Amino acid sequence: MSIATTKMNELSVENFVTSGTNNNFLVFHPIPYAKQSSSAIDDVYTINGITTIEIVEADLDVALTGSNYAFSVGTDNKIKLAFSKALHTTKASALAALKSIEIQYLIGNLTLDGANYTLIARDSSGVEFHRTTPVTLEKATQIISTLDMSRDTKREGFVVYELTHNFINN
Repeated sequence: MSIATTKMNELSVENFVTSGTNNNFLVFHPIPYAKQSSSAIDDVYTINGITTIEIVEADLDVALTGSNYAFSVGTDNKIKLAFSKALHTTKASALAALKSIEIQYLIGNLTLDGANYTLIARDSSGVEFHRTTPVTLEKATQIISTLDMSRDTKREGFVVYELTHNFINN
């Protein structure tokens, strides 16, 4: 199987959970094209740049010893990254600490999705602010034009685009 790498700051955060007794945790949107995870420890993901362990999702609120972070990936392919409430009290502080952390993962069984593409737009600091559903190349060009024409570069910076052929993960 092939391996892909992404930076944590390139992933969209779905939720910041503070309801745990011991830990807060971030829930990220699914990583595109990653191999399907089970709810057990799969060794599909490796997080580089921080000391972390892979655990099952039910243990996300267990006190962490020997590691500052723990992560779990269930059948929804969403990374849940847990850390002590004392380590990061806010979503902003957690994301700032994790911005240059890399995630390596196994790619799933991919097949091309016809002539469809996924367009990702990131601001000049690298934060994703727009991702299309699969679109044709012509539609992607229209979206780029619309985003460029409606952006105040003095206030919002420039846009970096990533256009990837869309795949279906089997």
